[in-house]
Amino acid sequence: MFKVENATGGYGKTTIIRDVSLTVASGEAVALLGRNGVGKSTLMRFITGLIPAMAGHVEVDGKRAPVSPAKRARMGLGYVPQGRFVFPRMTVIENIHVAAETNGYSGKEAVADALEEFPLLKPKAHDLAGGLSGGQQQILALARALALQPRVLLLDEPTEGVQPSLVDEMAGILKRINAERGIAILLAEQDLDFCLSIAGRAYVMEKGQIRMETDREKLRADKDLQQELLGV
Repeated sequence: MFKVENATGGYGKTTIIRDVSLTVASGEAVALLGRNGVGKSTLMRFITGLIPAMAGHVEVDGKRAPVSPAKRARMGLGYVPQGRFVFPRMTVIENIHVAAETNGYSGKEAVADALEEFPLLKPKAHDLAGGLSGGQQQILALARALALQPRVLLLDEPTEGVQPSLVDEMAGILKRINAERGIAILLAEQDLDFCLSIAGRAYVMEKGQIRMETDREKLRADKDLQQELLGV
């Protein structure tokens, strides 16, 4: 079980998210929806420890997460940030190897697993990450996060700048990872169809708070709600 309790935080003296609470059960996939600027990315950064908490905390399997982002990663939080942030001057192999070794796992095994899991990366294995397309970088960022052997995978706008054919492939990868490995997923995204192809339920954010929790069927059926909360 992954839990966020009363998360309040922001940047400097500016509060962006207020009293945000949510849960993701072991092996569950949950969407975090909302328009641009509602606080989804800030919440992700709160969860990973990249911004200080004004109030609230994060728990993984009943244990409170430490302050350090590195220690949170070792606790089982894998993070794919918006914009990907791969190491551009390292090769695909080096990106994955470094991530695994930093978290105490075998870099060689992580690379072998990643190239098997993501065939798209095989012909690019020795290429610099900065030369990859946006979609290829997104797949690499996902592979790098999985090299940490996470219990919870956090994805922030993973379809941004990715061509449609790779969006469909990414959805298939995430569904397979969730089903076969039992990794819980929290997916912050504006692409409703992408989210609902993966997640069984969703939290909808508005003005830095959780406006509502709903399930896939209700959200898919309610076009007025989609327009009001998501602008779709």
